[in-house]
Formats: sequence, C-alpha cells, structure tokens
Amino acid sequence: MIPNDMDLNQWKTYAQRLLGRDFFADFAADFDMHNTEPKYNIYRSASEIIVLINLPYVRDLSQIKLNVREQELFIKGKIDLGYEHMETVQNQIFSGSFEKTISLPALVNTKRVNAQYQRGILKVQLFPKLRGEGKAVNIEDI
Repeated sequence: MIPNDMDLNQWKTYAQRLLGRDFFADFAADFDMHNTEPKYNIYRSASEIIVLINLPYVRDLSQIKLNVREQELFIKGKIDLGYEHMETVQNQIFSGSFEKTISLPALVNTKRVNAQYQRGILKVQLFPKLRGEGKAVNIEDI
C-alpha cells in the first residue's frame, strides 16, 4: 500500500521499481497530448546537416518563417488543416501556430542554406562552417 503523504519523487521511484525505468518515457512519447510543435529529424555527415521538419497541409509557404543562426535553426508558422469550423472528436495530428528552436550538432555556414518543401516535409540542408587553420603571425624581434 502506498502512503497518502508520499511526494511525487517518492512515487516516481516506487513506480519505476514496479514498472521499470523506461515505462513512463515510452508512455509519454506515445501519448503526448500537449504536443504544440511539429516533429523533426536531424541527419549529419562530414559535409552536410539535414533537418527534416514534418509540416503537413502547408498551402502557403509564406506562412512559414525560417531563420538559421550559427548553431540553431528557428522556425515559426501555422499549420491549418482546414477543419477548424468543425468539432474535434480526436486530435493527434498537430495543427495551429508554432515556434521552435532546433539546436544543430555543429556550427553552420548561415550564408549557404537550402530549404525545400515536398509532400509535407520541409527539408533544410545546411553545411558545417569550415574552421580555418588560422593565420600565421610573424613575431617581431625588438
């Protein structure tokens, strides 16, 4: 029997012992009812970084704003599925306004970015910032 005055951390520890450590993580991932932003994947190779962002039903790309900084991508927009005039019975597909900052795995060249939208996926192609070997400095003997 669990005491009534058990705090949340004690309850979590008890539940993890009973159900396993990963039980709640898997449960939360599958049943995230408060998802207020599109899902995304990041892929990396030595020469490029690809970010795929799930944006279904975007009819007007001018509603999506994309900004790239040295080590983050910022996206803002609105997804309108077109059924807002009806009562929602079940809601699992994200829609509505969103803002998301995505951390990138490396510094990127902000002047060389490609973005394409196809079949509900926004593909952002980024290129790692080249790190120069530095500049030789002459030492003056005085």
